[in-house]
Amino acid sequence: MKVLTALFFFVFSWMYSPICAQQRIPIFELHGSVNHPLKGVRTFFGGGFGANVVFMDDRKISLKTGFETNFFHTWNKSKYTGKMSGSSNVHYKFLNLSIPLMFRINVGQRARFFLEAGAYLGIPLTGTSTSRFKTTPTGPNKPFTDEIRTENFNGYFSLSPAVSLGGIFPVSQRIDLILKPEFLFQKNFGVFDGPVSDFNAKFYYVRLCLGIRINLNDEIE
Repeated sequence: MKVLTALFFFVFSWMYSPICAQQRIPIFELHGSVNHPLKGVRTFFGGGFGANVVFMDDRKISLKTGFETNFFHTWNKSKYTGKMSGSSNVHYKFLNLSIPLMFRINVGQRARFFLEAGAYLGIPLTGTSTSRFKTTPTGPNKPFTDEIRTENFNGYFSLSPAVSLGGIFPVSQRIDLILKPEFLFQKNFGVFDGPVSDFNAKFYYVRLCLGIRINLNDEIE
C-alpha cells in the first residue's frame, strides 16, 4: 500500500509540475464498457461507466486519470469455509469504484490510434456472494445444514494492471468517438481468509469501452 501511495503522489506531482504545465484544458472522456472474465468454468458479462480527463493530449505521451465504476459477476465451483463445511456453486457479484493512472502513446492527429498502459486502484461499493452452503455432522445430535446462503463482503481494495490499444475518430469539431478494447488482471486484497484461494481473489478479464471525447479548447487541431 505504501508503494501505491508513493506512486499516486509522484504522478499527481508530475502532472502539476512546470515540466507538464500547459495552457490547454484537459480533454474529457466519457465511456460505457462491457467486461468478461477469462478464467473459470463459468463466466458472465458485466459492465461499467467512466469519466476521465486526459492531460497533454496534444503530445505524443499523455496521462489519463479520473473515476470509473465496474460491475463484475464471477463464479467458483467451491469455496473452503472450515472443517466439515463448504460452499459450492459460488457466485460473486460486486461493484468497484476505481481510479485509473494510465499513460497513453498517441499516433496521428485528429484521427489517431493509441497504446495505453497503467493500473487501476479500486475499492468496493458493494459486493455479495451467493452459494450452496453445507455442513457435515461431527457427532450425535449435531445439526446438518444444506441451504442457499448470501453474504456481503467488503473491506478489500484492488489493483488492476491494464493494457489497451484503441482508436479516436472525429465526429465534429469538438467531439470525438473513442473505441478501446482492454486487457486487465485484477487482484483483490483482503477479500477472503482460508488456505484455499478464491477465484474472486484474482482474475483476468477483457473489456470493450465505447465513448466520447470532449475538447473545450479554442485552438482546435
